[in-house]
Amino acid sequence: MIRSFKLAAFGLAAALGLSAMGDGAQAQTRELTFGEFGPNRGTRAAGIEWLDSQLRERTGGELGLNIIWGGALLGAKTAAQGISDGVADMGSIVPVYAPGKLISYEAADVPQFGDEWVGMRAVHELMNTNEAALAEWDAANMVYLTNYTTGPTQLLSKEPIRTMSDLDGKTFRATGPFVAALESAGASTVSVGQPKVYEALSNGTVDGSTTYYYVMKAYKHYELVDYLTELNMGQVLAFGIAMNKASFESLKPEHQEIVKDLGDDFIDYMAAKMYESRQSVKAELQEGIEGHTVEIVEPDGQMRAELIAIAEKDALSWLDKAADKGMDGDAMLGEFRALIAKYSEERDAKGYPWER
Repeated sequence: MIRSFKLAAFGLAAALGLSAMGDGAQAQTRELTFGEFGPNRGTRAAGIEWLDSQLRERTGGELGLNIIWGGALLGAKTAAQGISDGVADMGSIVPVYAPGKLISYEAADVPQFGDEWVGMRAVHELMNTNEAALAEWDAANMVYLTNYTTGPTQLLSKEPIRTMSDLDGKTFRATGPFVAALESAGASTVSVGQPKVYEALSNGTVDGSTTYYYVMKAYKHYELVDYLTELNMGQVLAFGIAMNKASFESLKPEHQEIVKDLGDDFIDYMAAKMYESRQSVKAELQEGIEGHTVEIVEPDGQMRAELIAIAEKDALSWLDKAADKGMDGDAMLGEFRALIAKYSEERDAKGYPWER
């Protein structure tokens, strides 16, 4: 109870903009509390640190981030509510861990689509322009800022998984449409946040987990498994950074604009890093990290096709969630798919931004 009170008080102080000053000669730096459930390592952590450095640079030192790592302030399952309540000014959120709170954002996970930059760009525009999405963020007392991506979904395991029959009888950590896909092959699934997967693998609760290259390295899962099946299924795009509405509105207008512009620039920065890390982390796992090597398994084509078909069919259950909230899910999905087509065409015509 005492710890919870102290954390809440700390978040409130940050929301009010309390920060240390120099000897009167230096301008005050307001440090916005950023709740991050992941560790201070890996590609995504580097992206958050880039946000901090850019925020300080673009505001002339008037704003910065006080990043609290590893779920010490907000965990994966408490992040959305914590930011909404003002426990942190901003932070990373995954709406699937806050059922019913941000249904419009979950639309981003319906298509099985693997291109990082196209996907991030499409969902960023959707969340900033779709009226139903904007209204839902407002009702949740949050402002959408920018997006992450997991990159294409893979499967780590203690034993090699090459066919659907290899899944039978095993237990995997999985979320969203990947639950139906794995269970269709006779596997059992459990839902835990990525920070808890290491423990679940260590104590034998799970035999493996749906994963992404950057996650496997950042959370050191390579210490506990020997195989990664390269499924290359869809990415998780309902995964980004939000800000408490009151904290955002307390910023000066010019700082609000800087924060929103920075969120836009973050898409290109993070997409490039995720794209590059897929190749580099794969090579590191094969060569060995800290004495641990991971074999990359190529599944048979039928297995991949079946899992994708089941995942896509299951993901369409999102339409029922949208209807329950009075949203036109078909229209929103149509708009999202049109944005995917728009940015796919831009990529094909101009290449990725970091290649131009």
